[in-house]
Amino acid sequence: MEATTSNCRMLLIEINEKLSSDDFQSITFLAKDIVNRKRIKEKENRLEFFEDLEKKAVIKCGTEETDLLFLKQAFLIMGKNNLVSALDEFGEGPCKQSSRETFVNTRRKLLYQVGEETGQEELQNLKAHLSSKVGVGKRTLDLIRDVWDCLDVLEERLSDSEMFPLLKTVYTADVKLSGLLDDFIKGIAIVGATGGQTDKAPVQEVGEHAQTHTLGTQVEDRMGSEETTYDPPPPSDGSTMTPDGALSEFSATTLSSRLSAYDKGKNAGICIVLNNETFGNANTHPTRNGTNADRDLLEWSFKLFGFDVRVYNNKTCQEISYILGEIQQIDHKDNGALVVCTLSHGNLNVVSGACGQDLPINSMTSLFRADNCPSLAGKPKFFIFQACQGKDTQDVWHQTNAPVMAESDTNLVPNSPMAEVMTEVPHLHQLNLAPAEADFLIAHSTMPGYVSFRNDKGSFFVQSLVKHLKAHSPREDVISILVEVNRDVSQTIGRTSGGQIAAQIPEPKVRLTKKFYLFPVETEV
Repeated sequence: MEATTSNCRMLLIEINEKLSSDDFQSITFLAKDIVNRKRIKEKENRLEFFEDLEKKAVIKCGTEETDLLFLKQAFLIMGKNNLVSALDEFGEGPCKQSSRETFVNTRRKLLYQVGEETGQEELQNLKAHLSSKVGVGKRTLDLIRDVWDCLDVLEERLSDSEMFPLLKTVYTADVKLSGLLDDFIKGIAIVGATGGQTDKAPVQEVGEHAQTHTLGTQVEDRMGSEETTYDPPPPSDGSTMTPDGALSEFSATTLSSRLSAYDKGKNAGICIVLNNETFGNANTHPTRNGTNADRDLLEWSFKLFGFDVRVYNNKTCQEISYILGEIQQIDHKDNGALVVCTLSHGNLNVVSGACGQDLPINSMTSLFRADNCPSLAGKPKFFIFQACQGKDTQDVWHQTNAPVMAESDTNLVPNSPMAEVMTEVPHLHQLNLAPAEADFLIAHSTMPGYVSFRNDKGSFFVQSLVKHLKAHSPREDVISILVEVNRDVSQTIGRTSGGQIAAQIPEPKVRLTKKFYLFPVETEV
């Protein structure tokens, strides 16, 4: 069949008609690292799912190029041979060994297999664990219709190093699946401990990924050696600090009390500032007044620390993904760190592009995991997000300062069905290192479920962050500085345009394995 645009769209309509409700849930779960599954579930027209895939350039139905390989790969995983045959007849041809084939990664395939092996008994067991182990409330549990919803909640609430062991306890009786989960957990331990790259096929452009890995001598070499650790001493004159040359490995017996510092590299590294002030629809995404003040401060601050700062204004989701993809391809071997600052509207686990669409945060961070960007393996990746993570305002227990007029960076429609789900604050768990997700520091301006405040002078969070980085680096490491920022922001009380008084507390997510310091370029070390 000649692959024309009209024929391609007719084929998508035909495919949609042949997909049962369960099939549609399955394929949206397989595509979750690419498109926003929550938004798709809320739509009545299922064809919009295919439109979203086309917007993300995952599939193409153009006059010059037609590419439906992702759909074929998904249908092969789902065992939908009739739809695979339809794609073959259309002219897609056999799957080729290329980077496109990795749209559905190993991690997503494993979670899909978990879903396929889940009956009513396992589903009830999973929901019981969500309640008792994860702290999910009854309201959210009542909204869970199937195993895919259940896995969605697990992914939102837990890191991989927490989620996969929990799944293993549920599926202990399934020897094959339990073994696959166990292999994946071992892969988490290996990659998280070494910060290195696993031996595997090319990985996808967006989405989280981990690969199974056979346990070998790497763990013994790393954890069994009794090497002397290095802890940067406080400077005698309060001006300089010399953590360079710190041992890249450390003794497991002294880890609890002593940590080495990351090497600062020949160059400080690259700092990306993504600043979205205006959006396509001002009704749903109002202009973010004051964000340019934050942008300018961040640019100035990280230039002070020697970073190659690159500023991008009002970029769509697709443009942001392209920019970060370009940075991923750079050789960072001489760089000490990577910093990515995002200033935009947002919701739980997503930020808004200037197009008004949502971009999953994990699609941004996962590009720089150790297995996706080997030249940054073992180096700190500092992500800063000035964006709301929900629509709730945090309660004020006691007023510490006079309220400051502010507005929020949320784009939640107040009466949307999922808004009520998003406002539940996730249960806090002890943080463990995830697969290749080690060496990340993700600083959110607010907690999950809550708004983040900003006025025409900038945001509470960014203003405080820049102030404390300048005041305390390099005497203090960045984690300690973020605690100072927490205290500072928590003492700034916001008042919305409607007169409501509310507080804010930032939330840093720490996956660093060493101490992370920033050095002003004029500081001699």
